[in-house]
Amino acid sequence: MKIYLMHMKYAVLKGVIILFLLSGCAAIGELSDVREPAVQFREMSVRNITFDDVTLLFDFDVTNPNRFGVSAESYNYEFFINNRSFVSGSMNEPVVIEKESASVIQVPVTLSYREVYETFSSVLNQDQLAYELSTEVDFDLPVLGMQSVPVSTAGEIPVPKPPGIEFGEFKINQVSLSGADAEVSFRVSNPNVFALSLLRASYNLRVNGREWLDTTLNQLIRVESGQSREVRIPVRLNSAQLGSALMDLMGGNTTFNYELAGTASVSADLEGFPASQDIPFELNGTYTVD
Repeated sequence: MKIYLMHMKYAVLKGVIILFLLSGCAAIGELSDVREPAVQFREMSVRNITFDDVTLLFDFDVTNPNRFGVSAESYNYEFFINNRSFVSGSMNEPVVIEKESASVIQVPVTLSYREVYETFSSVLNQDQLAYELSTEVDFDLPVLGMQSVPVSTAGEIPVPKPPGIEFGEFKINQVSLSGADAEVSFRVSNPNVFALSLLRASYNLRVNGREWLDTTLNQLIRVESGQSREVRIPVRLNSAQLGSALMDLMGGNTTFNYELAGTASVSADLEGFPASQDIPFELNGTYTVD
């Protein structure tokens, strides 16, 4: 009986050793066939864009052809404008790609348009900005150690510009000793290749140092690409508001100093643009009433 048990233990031990050797050979076989993961650009999307800055999101497909998981330890990127390096960055949070599977690595890039304009003055007159993104993904691989896989992509992004706001005219319809019925106008122009909309525009108009108008216009003002639109606001001015301007009008002096200031909430027909962005404006000069 003891001899039988000894033979059984020997057989079990032999089987364990054989399995260990076989699994070890399989592991060695896998490690002897280590291949670099493939990195390929998928798409670029605009996460957020305003008149001030833009955040782009670049998606890269990472495919692991190996029979074991690998780790993308980090990536480095360099963003070029007009073939000149403009901004660079890195990420050091590992991403695990399971065996024989694919995953997505996202590379966010944020640009300040002010810094772009200061570096590339020609961009001020452009509707699109040509770029190139060069990226390297670092993998920690068995046997091979750290390996860098390069990938690049190029394209264009829009360069949004704030609307232009110009003072239009005073139109005095009727003047009396008690005041005047007048009309104030201004013109909104859109220099972009997409439509803009203005809402909740607040205005303050002073003429010869006196406040003539302080109001909020809730009318939606939509301006198509490359177009301009005139906005007219009727105003009833009393004698206190007119002040010396009334005496000047009645005396034949028709030239006045004006100050027009305010803000407008602007939205754009553009992917990633927020619901609205407040744009301040301030105009001053002289105007002659016909």
